[in-house]
Amino acid sequence: MNHRYTITKGTLTNENKSCELPFALVFEENGVYFLETFLKEGFFEDEDFSRRFNLNGITEKGFEIEIKDLTFTLYKHKNYKAKFVCRNYVKLTEKESDLPKEESDNIEDAILFIEIEGFNTKFADRTDIKKYRQYGEVDKFNVNFDHTSCTLHIQIEGYRENYFHLIFNKSKTNDTIQIDFTRTGGYGRLTFEHYKVFKKQLLGFLSLLNGGSVYVRRELTGDYYKVDGSDSQIAYNYSFTKSLNTNTSDYVPINEHHSHSSSIFQQTFRNCFDSFYHNDLELELTSIVASINSAHSTSGIHQAYSILINALEKFCSNHQKSINVFDEHLIDNDIWENTVKESIFKVLDSKKSLINSTNKNAFGIFKSKLGELNRRKNSTVQKMYDLFEFGCIPINENVENLVTKERHSAVHNGEFGENSTEMFINYQKLDHILRDLILNIIDYRSYRKSICEYATLEERKEAYPKRKSKPVTYVCSQPLRE
Repeated sequence: MNHRYTITKGTLTNENKSCELPFALVFEENGVYFLETFLKEGFFEDEDFSRRFNLNGITEKGFEIEIKDLTFTLYKHKNYKAKFVCRNYVKLTEKESDLPKEESDNIEDAILFIEIEGFNTKFADRTDIKKYRQYGEVDKFNVNFDHTSCTLHIQIEGYRENYFHLIFNKSKTNDTIQIDFTRTGGYGRLTFEHYKVFKKQLLGFLSLLNGGSVYVRRELTGDYYKVDGSDSQIAYNYSFTKSLNTNTSDYVPINEHHSHSSSIFQQTFRNCFDSFYHNDLELELTSIVASINSAHSTSGIHQAYSILINALEKFCSNHQKSINVFDEHLIDNDIWENTVKESIFKVLDSKKSLINSTNKNAFGIFKSKLGELNRRKNSTVQKMYDLFEFGCIPINENVENLVTKERHSAVHNGEFGENSTEMFINYQKLDHILRDLILNIIDYRSYRKSICEYATLEERKEAYPKRKSKPVTYVCSQPLRE
């Protein structure tokens, strides 16, 4: 695949000015795209190094090219030579041939293929290839698991279709994983605009399953494409340093065995992704996933634990903001006023003289504080308990220690264990709780691979009961092909 383009005509613009370019060279190094050209005299200003530019033009092969978010890396005043780096994407569009237009040509472009980087998985499905020699003799062949098929359900207001088919396999053009959306028989046709609405959540969801960050390297759309996914009429090539993400968590073991990945892909994309999308809008799950994966790939355990604590506190705050009805009392106030409070005050009254023996104001202060005992204080500790209840995390001694001791000690003293073994266990506990919070919220009920268990199986079952699934009406547009 060509990563070098010559522009024979183009226009460089930002919000204030533009410059016509008779020639420019675009090339890629380690995943990042650069542009070199000569600017007209007087165009460059010193402030331009902090500004972003866009380019639209035509390549020597007749392709339309659009480059988004170019920033200066070099400018030579002597000959006006400039070099830019692309901070977004290079879009290439092959001009449509002069064929007669049909009504179907007005259909909105579909997303055809995307190439993702950093994704690590065992493929679940195999392709059987039989080779025959003359006279019918069959060559021996090895079973090769080379792709994973699954269905994706997502319901977004404004889009009728909600049921799509995905095929994951190795890209034919590079070392990335390709997702094929073209097999639409019996499913929906996912438009490019619809895809862009949930693209962020799709990457966050893939990063959650992957245990490491996943990025889109290339998107293919337009009116026509190559069946192997190597090219299409319109291609978006994203500019960022190539990611060799080998340090991924296998808490969701999609890279352990093809039977695991088969079960996980089918269950999660059909039953969990819609929930992930809608919860992300309020809880920012994608951001929490990024923090978890960042901590996992960080070499220092102190830094990793700090990242996770910050992620947990952000998670708590997001959840608290998402709660529409907030009860200011910990227990029903009638029960408190008429039963519990009265009993506590009787005990306190019987000890009044003893309490005041060292401080004559002590009794009044204690009584005032106890009177407010049932009022919920919107503290970090309470926010954590609220989040854990929502995310079906069992509240046992391990979890209570995290909330009341380890978090406080880590935040205020930079300590979360007395020795390396205890620090490792506490780090893994926090990592697993954060992952479980997200997985429980989206109702993921497939494989999990724990390093350190913070709760028994019975405690988990009690905290995370089976839920009644809501009936779903799957809406598709594409008929089955015979």
